Amino acid sequence: MRILIVTTSFPSNPDDASGAFVAKFMKALEQSGQSCCVLTPASTCPSYWPDSSKVLRFRYAPWVWQRLAQQPGGIPNALEKNSLFYVLVPFFLASLARSVARLATKFDLIHAHWSINGALSVITRGFHNRPVVTTLHGSDHAKGLRGKGPFAWFHRKAVLESEFVVAVSRAIVHQMETAFPERSSVFRFIPNGVDNEFYSINPDERPCNLPLRILYVGSLIPVKGVDILLKALTLVEGSAPVKTTVVGTGPEYENLSDAVSSLGLRDKVQFLGPVSPNDVPNIMAEHHLLVLPSYREGRPSVVLEAMAAAMPVVASRIDGTRELVKHGETGWLFPAGDAEGLAAILSSIMRGEKDLRGAGVAGRRWMLENKMTWKETASQYIELYKSAVARRDAVKTKISGHE
Repeated sequence: MRILIVTTSFPSNPDDASGAFVAKFMKALEQSGQSCCVLTPASTCPSYWPDSSKVLRFRYAPWVWQRLAQQPGGIPNALEKNSLFYVLVPFFLASLARSVARLATKFDLIHAHWSINGALSVITRGFHNRPVVTTLHGSDHAKGLRGKGPFAWFHRKAVLESEFVVAVSRAIVHQMETAFPERSSVFRFIPNGVDNEFYSINPDERPCNLPLRILYVGSLIPVKGVDILLKALTLVEGSAPVKTTVVGTGPEYENLSDAVSSLGLRDKVQFLGPVSPNDVPNIMAEHHLLVLPSYREGRPSVVLEAMAAAMPVVASRIDGTRELVKHGETGWLFPAGDAEGLAAILSSIMRGEKDLRGAGVAGRRWMLENKMTWKETASQYIELYKSAVARRDAVKTKISGHE
């Protein structure tokens, strides 16, 4: 099957972490015998990909202005950061729609990641007449469901007119079924997978000596709550040494770096900056636990990766993490934004009151029992693609029969 993947986030090169899960998903599809091509926005400079014929990047502004997508936090964060970027939105949408209309006829199906891409894919259906499968990842769903105006309209368009709408978490499926009960038959839950490299990490080889090594991996944007982690570190009880590694980049870097200095954490916190997705398994193998203090998530890939790596997770108690982290079994949860709650968990860990290794092993066991691999994810999507194509063919047959 020939699949056009439309996404507003995709790596600029193999070492770029932006949209890396889309690239991993595409690789799994191709290993399963599918033929894939990605349509994605260009960024602020030309990008490199090993097989450039499979990654098509559309331009929508002069190079220096192409800042709507391919940045930490995506389009919503770009617009919140600089309202001048709203001027770019019409050009972005027009260029994306034109590219989809021109390219889709060469493929059997369009798989759109995020609702804005799903909406543009169904809006241009008159030009390509291809079935559309839209995947919601969390940020698009949250903003589209509770918001008003154009973004909510695009979200609704994607949900109401795609052949199937996939959610990466059960919570999103439930919310969609509540908001759009008439469409409940087309909603599906298909989780993202995890690379096999995470499963190959031996928990017995993880450092067992102090200091306690805490890891954060993700964008440095306000919704991720990294400032809560920093505040919690100042409240941790006990004298046991602790080291925290922050992996990622984003607009909050300077604020967080200043906070580290003002809070007296320079000897406890290290910023690694952006790292290649290929290096994340080795980094996880060198740390004791992952902390994710987000205010909102879809179904965070980094939590899945940590669990596959037999690494316990301490995360905020939100929809995206609550269905993954079993409190007291595979990790521990605290109220979002509660630095004292996070500090209490970290203090208990440092006093030796929690079984880190046991929680990590339990997390890996859960991942294996639920077959959380990219191969399994691709397999579920392929079956959905077949159903979407069959549904579209049935519609065309019905229409031709009435002519």
